[in-house]
Amino acid sequence: MNIWVAFGVLSVGVIIWFMLIRRLNTRSWERHGSSAHVRSARGDIGEVEIPPARIALWVFLAVITSLFGLFISAYFIRMGHGHGAMHGITDWRSVSKPPILWLNTGMLVLSGAAMQWARHAVKLNQRGRVAGFWFAGGAFAVLFLVGQLIAWQQLRDSGYGLTSGPAGAFFYVLTGVHGLHLLGGLAVWLKTMLRVRSREVELIEVRLSIQLCTVYWHYLLLVWLVMFALLLST
Repeated sequence: MNIWVAFGVLSVGVIIWFMLIRRLNTRSWERHGSSAHVRSARGDIGEVEIPPARIALWVFLAVITSLFGLFISAYFIRMGHGHGAMHGITDWRSVSKPPILWLNTGMLVLSGAAMQWARHAVKLNQRGRVAGFWFAGGAFAVLFLVGQLIAWQQLRDSGYGLTSGPAGAFFYVLTGVHGLHLLGGLAVWLKTMLRVRSREVELIEVRLSIQLCTVYWHYLLLVWLVMFALLLST
């Protein structure tokens, strides 16, 4: 797969990402979350309403799973495996992986853990702990993105630019696509953070937002671990 085809797939993925993020940003998260909670509290059985935002998230995760699957397949083909080997592709030269990637991985793990703790604190109705853990989750995610930019700079300083070869190009594309998805998640995180800190908003109104955002963070962590293992092994 040509690198320009990969960029074309990336562009389509970004468009779909933007459209779905707009859907996930709507306040129907809180409205449907509240109504479902009230129905459950009354003990009504037989009517289970799945919030549209939850369905939208799973559809979104399916889309980006396909996107990353395409990139990983292209990665192996371009390396010279499968059909690539049949076409005599031999120009693959592995790039040295910046050591800061290990630190970045730790930042993303801490980010997901903090959000999970915030999710648990919501169930206990502990606004202070929710705000603290939620802020920490976003802060660690920002540190991860900053670390990725530093990794790019270190890679360029080592002589591996975007056009230096297919291995370097794929490194930038894979980490860049992942970073874009995390950046989109931070937009939802920020909106939820503002609502959590507002005394005019009950915690139950942001419960679904925190749940879905946490699931999204765990998913991005899983994707990164797969990508990181792939980059290290090749």
